Amino acid sequence: MDDFEACQQNISDLSAWYAANAGNRNEATTRLHLIDSLLFDCLGWSREHVIAEERLDGQYTDYTLVFPRRILIVEAKREGVHFELPVGHDRVEYSIPSLLRASPGLKAPMEQVGAYCQRSGVPFAVVANGHQVVAFIASRDDGLSPYEGLALVFPSLEFMSAHFVDLWNALSKAAIDGQRLRTLLLGNVKPKLPSKLSARLAVYPGTKGRNPFQASLQDVSELVLEDLIGTRELEPAFIRECYCQSGALSQDAQISRTILKTRYAALFDASNPGPALVAVTDKHGTTPDLLAEGLARRPILLIGDVGVGKTTFIKHLLFVESEYFKRTAVAFYLDLGRKGALTSDLKAFILDDIERELREQYQVDVQSDNHVRAVYGKDLNRFVHGIYGRLRATKPKAYQEKEIEFLAAFLKNREEHLRLSLEYLSRSTSRQIVVFLDNTDQRNDRDQEDAFLIAQEMSEGWPAVIFLPLRPETFHASRKRGALTGYHTRAFTVAPPRIDKVLQKRLMFGLKITRGDLPISGMSAGITVKLEGLQTLLQCFVHSMEKSPDLVPCIDNIAGGNVRLALDLVKVFLGSGHVDTEKIINKYRYDDYVIPIHEFLRAVIYGDSEHYDPDRSPIANMFDLSTCDRKEHFLLPCILGYISAPGSHATEEGFVASRLVYETFQMAGFTPEQVDAALIRAHKKKLIETSARMAPEPGAVEPNAIRITSLGGYHIGVLTKHFTYVDAIVVDTPVLADDVYHAIPNCDEIRARLDRVEVFRAYLDAAWKSMPRAPGVFDWDADSALLLKEVRRIRESLDRRSQVGWVRK
Repeated sequence: MDDFEACQQNISDLSAWYAANAGNRNEATTRLHLIDSLLFDCLGWSREHVIAEERLDGQYTDYTLVFPRRILIVEAKREGVHFELPVGHDRVEYSIPSLLRASPGLKAPMEQVGAYCQRSGVPFAVVANGHQVVAFIASRDDGLSPYEGLALVFPSLEFMSAHFVDLWNALSKAAIDGQRLRTLLLGNVKPKLPSKLSARLAVYPGTKGRNPFQASLQDVSELVLEDLIGTRELEPAFIRECYCQSGALSQDAQISRTILKTRYAALFDASNPGPALVAVTDKHGTTPDLLAEGLARRPILLIGDVGVGKTTFIKHLLFVESEYFKRTAVAFYLDLGRKGALTSDLKAFILDDIERELREQYQVDVQSDNHVRAVYGKDLNRFVHGIYGRLRATKPKAYQEKEIEFLAAFLKNREEHLRLSLEYLSRSTSRQIVVFLDNTDQRNDRDQEDAFLIAQEMSEGWPAVIFLPLRPETFHASRKRGALTGYHTRAFTVAPPRIDKVLQKRLMFGLKITRGDLPISGMSAGITVKLEGLQTLLQCFVHSMEKSPDLVPCIDNIAGGNVRLALDLVKVFLGSGHVDTEKIINKYRYDDYVIPIHEFLRAVIYGDSEHYDPDRSPIANMFDLSTCDRKEHFLLPCILGYISAPGSHATEEGFVASRLVYETFQMAGFTPEQVDAALIRAHKKKLIETSARMAPEPGAVEPNAIRITSLGGYHIGVLTKHFTYVDAIVVDTPVLADDVYHAIPNCDEIRARLDRVEVFRAYLDAAWKSMPRAPGVFDWDADSALLLKEVRRIRESLDRRSQVGWVRK
């Protein structure tokens, strides 16, 4: 409010000054005396937000306003260039055609600044001569010419002073940042995109049916690959045989090895320095510093993305690797995820679970009489010599009652009693207490912060080393404004293992179960029969991983280091209704069958849906639109190509400043809102990651840098040229050509789908020609040629099969 009132007074003073000093000034003097004052003194802009005389295609803009993107260009004309409005009009909003009829001299400067905006993707334009201002939207995304719309007109400084609220709400820094000018001139209704093919489907996305064999196969695969390995019966063998050391670099990632090595780089920024990040393992195994850190009376933080194997690392450390835990520790493994999911009181759950593990694992009942008397032996000795001690000989029953009351008082403070019990256990056995608070990262951010506070309290006051896993984004957010603000030491990072090695070990372990090498008690005969089919399918999958050049890279890049997701992709394939699993089993039994990549991709892209659904699929639609601008089909792939291209614009860790992304693509003719929409979609689908793990928001200053992920690299490196992918996303892509729109039908037969993809490819070819330039390494011409080649190959294969009398849908 103070800024508004100060600026309102400034415009009044400027109006009065102008009335007393009016004259014929040239453009530079106009800018110095009037426009500078209007922008900086009356509308709240600061000089750091303005680029003066910016070169653009051999010409120079007068003022380019940047906040934080290029968002407004001001064309300054000398004072003599003015316009006249009909007498008696006291409104601000005019149609541009009527305005140009009333003031023909305004046409040239409006077209000049409009051309600047359209070439650089800047949405808003202003023509000003100091005492008169015209503002309009120069880069529109609704298919209309900017000169067919509306403009805001302020014909004099006196008018601006009298209508200062209108001026402020349209052109102040706060108003431009909040898109108020767009709302004033276009309203809140965004241009309506053409319907997607999905809108014409009777049932979308639908559910892909599975036959009884496929349904049972999926159930059994869940049992073998997920459920059984967590049982007490199999877990020790699973940890021994399936553990893969974290930190091994992927051999198939579509991103550079430097990015893989710096997975947790830029987790902090200069304004929020964090602790030193130390890898939890090296080539010799677990880093020696890991256990030493616990002696410093603070939790040992294990930072790792979801699914990288933090739980497996902990259990391997606990049960297999470290002699420390096996010989000299009393260890407690507490699962705050699956087992503690229903509790809202984390501390109570932790205390309950420690008591339970003491009873079940170490045969220590903290409520038993012998244990309580052992823990409070010194206190009982003081009690004997206290005022009730005389009753011991004379009134033993009364003494016993007083003694029990005395001990019961200690038990009322449950937390302190448990702490003293652990202290006694540690002292009496000469063993260290170690507590793992695992799967905290499966809970919400507030619960994770609460878990840290509990861990910090336990580390400081309990005789225990506390391990606490956290997600990187939660760690950063908590460091910046939450529970970890005072944590300035070290944290240990858990990098993902090689996905191919993990899958190979997991599937081989699953084969041991299906063959009966690891007998499971209670296994029914019906399940045993189903295991035989799963065994063959797993053997085929392992064989295909070894023989196919495409299968492992596909899983590796889509999972992006998330072991849990990689395994889920395999399970989706094993039970997919889009896969003829009986055919695969029969072919593998009698032939050297290798699962083709299109068969696996189809299961992954569609999941349980009949049609591609971007909200359910782990795969993004690269060609989606947010505006009626056909070149936007290529904005997201071009952004990914730009940030993945080697060059001086990227840091050593692969991050590219967001500012450069906006500048580059605005200069290519895209608006900030289009870039916003592309980045938000890319982040939501995990195609990019941001510095400090901050989610991008429209117009936000943060994040200040982005980099491509392996999934993003796989999209532009493989998927955009793959028939299976393009065939799927056709139903989800708006088409800005009526003839093409009606030529893309819903169809199931393979030849009709090939025809549909060719029509869509030709449409994208035409849209690509509307791109003024394409920064980065993405090249649709090359991808289109490879897509066409694959389509022709499939047709030729169908023709050969039809010649022998087999037409396959």
